[in-house]
Amino acid sequence: MFEIGPSLKRLPDAWRYALVGGLLSLPFTVASYAQTRSELSLSAVLVGGFLAGYLATRQTGESTGVGVRAGLVGALPVLWMLSDMFGTIRVLPNPVWFSAVLVAIALVVAVLAFGLAALGGMVGSRLGSWVAGGPQTPAPR
Repeated sequence: MFEIGPSLKRLPDAWRYALVGGLLSLPFTVASYAQTRSELSLSAVLVGGFLAGYLATRQTGESTGVGVRAGLVGALPVLWMLSDMFGTIRVLPNPVWFSAVLVAIALVVAVLAFGLAALGGMVGSRLGSWVAGGPQTPAPR
């Protein structure tokens, strides 16, 4: 049978569960930025990472890398925030060198936001894996 478009079955397991957790957290991160247009809450990324880690551990027995990927998917509204920053920088009446500094600062803020989202997703994934009864180390004798 001929399939149109990519299939989730062809994705690696880590990406499949990361997309589930990340896409479920995405509406909440979008809503948090849409309400204020100045603040972005990444708390939903922790929950998405938890869900991704739980599901990955229950289905495959391993959740390595799932939380970081779920965090990065859930943090995609950072790109919206970045475009708003660039729009503001563009209309400010500043010298070119100052605008360049502001662009550099905006890029650093975006990288830090993605890093925090990846960290939150990783923590959530570890908690989810623990709740699912992930790999246990044997007790010492």
